[in-house]
Amino acid sequence: MKKRMLAVLFASMLACGVVGCGGNGTEGQQVEATTELAGEIKETADGMQAELQNYAADLTADAAAAAGLYTIENGAIVGGQENWDAFVAGEADAVIVCQFSKNGGAMLDYVKHLDGGSYLVVTDVTRDGYEYEEKQDYTQKVFECLTVLEGFSLEEGSTEHTVCVLSNEAEMDADTFRTYWNEMTMDAHQVYPLFVI
Repeated sequence: MKKRMLAVLFASMLACGVVGCGGNGTEGQQVEATTELAGEIKETADGMQAELQNYAADLTADAAAAAGLYTIENGAIVGGQENWDAFVAGEADAVIVCQFSKNGGAMLDYVKHLDGGSYLVVTDVTRDGYEYEEKQDYTQKVFECLTVLEGFSLEEGSTEHTVCVLSNEAEMDADTFRTYWNEMTMDAHQVYPLFVI
């Protein structure tokens, strides 16, 4: 959560569009996120985590972009756009999003399409340069929907951004996300801002 807050605070966060949701009858419902992964999904997540561990501890934006990661630094895309586009279009089954914290540390999210349309995300904050009491270096979660909010701002007249959100709400829109953000209830609603540009 703290990782995402840092990324979102980059930007002062109304049109929206749903990029993808699972096709398993969850439309209009909130579904509890899988916090304890099991079986094949857990094995897949562990494999993804092992792949993330192969990136350098001092990963730079240039190196991340050269490796094909969808790389975002200082709120701007610096590489990997074609890989993100292929993932969103369903032409690639996975993508790694690399963002940089305000102190220059890399934060990685490995996102994979699962059968049935949901998304497995493994987050790696081992390089972000922050230490805090409840920090988890790696997290593994499954979400039902990926939503892109174009022209999103937290307040009328403030700077607009593109926000990509993973959630379990098929009807996620800008107003709902804005409410969760302002109330600081994203964890409670199992909403994960993947990136802000």
